Amino acid sequence: VGGRDPQRHSDLVEQWRERGVPGGDPEFVQLDLTDVASVRAALELGWDLVVHTAGPFQGIEEPVLLKEAIRAGVPYIDVCDDTELCRVAKGLSGEAAAQGIPALVSTGIWPGASALLVAEAVERLGGTAESLELSFFTAGTGGAGPTIVSATFLLLAEPPLIFEDGRALRAEPWTERRLVDFGPAVGRKHVHLLDEPEVYTCHEALGVPNIKSSFGTDPDVWNLLFGAVKALPVEVLRNRGLMQTVANLSMPIIAAVDKLVGATNAMRVDAVAADGRKVTLRVVHPDLEDCVGLATAAFGLEVLQARVPSGVWFPVEMAADRRAAVLDRVREGAELWEV
Repeated sequence: VGGRDPQRHSDLVEQWRERGVPGGDPEFVQLDLTDVASVRAALELGWDLVVHTAGPFQGIEEPVLLKEAIRAGVPYIDVCDDTELCRVAKGLSGEAAAQGIPALVSTGIWPGASALLVAEAVERLGGTAESLELSFFTAGTGGAGPTIVSATFLLLAEPPLIFEDGRALRAEPWTERRLVDFGPAVGRKHVHLLDEPEVYTCHEALGVPNIKSSFGTDPDVWNLLFGAVKALPVEVLRNRGLMQTVANLSMPIIAAVDKLVGATNAMRVDAVAADGRKVTLRVVHPDLEDCVGLATAAFGLEVLQARVPSGVWFPVEMAADRRAAVLDRVREGAELWEV
């Protein structure tokens, strides 16, 4: 486990032991993603796979760890949820292919497994779709704590990418509030427009001309609070350090609410064909942290088993049999699996 803070690693080891994870305690490698020398030193230790989960990814201009992993000859995956950063990462595909290095960007549950649901839905429509609507819900912080809160603050400064009739547009964040039925395990929840990289990746890979993505949380007062926070100046919302501080200071209240609302994660994909045929897929897991870890591991296993060709790939680009293999693993522990 790599990071800047040995104390946080010690906390992880304690949780690791409490959960009875087999295989002994994870070792700690000191590195700082803002210090290329420390990243190179860590990669030179020799690894089978790099898994980058150190978000938030918003406001990061260069995929430093991916670049250095390619340079060091180490396969790579990440959970990047920033549209522009995953676009830049994709630009390194030729370099990765030349080095014989496989890389998957924007894995995890959403983005990640959700893109596989999109590919599945479009395939069931015959390989093409006229429109896609992606909807996501997480109760509270989903157990992810201040990271998901600060990431949402940062996303409120990013006009969400949408596609209308094949044209890329930027909408106003946290608008188009609507109710979405996530199934009996969750019910109907409010969601709002928010930038999500699979709008870009699925348009690029599948050519769907109309795509948008929305997100909501519980309790609904948090949704209203995010709507109010959006009124802050953009330069304030884009201040990573400040947003992380605000999220950390808010944690006593957030943690108390999390205990009341749980950590459920829900996803819904609605695909519509040009002739009006529809496919709806819905997935619910009881705990966001657990299903993110499960999905990330499922993608990582594909790379470790040499199932991913050299180059930089989005999950939606995976072959159908590999998509099925990942989804089969992600299904573990799901409360609802309408796929």
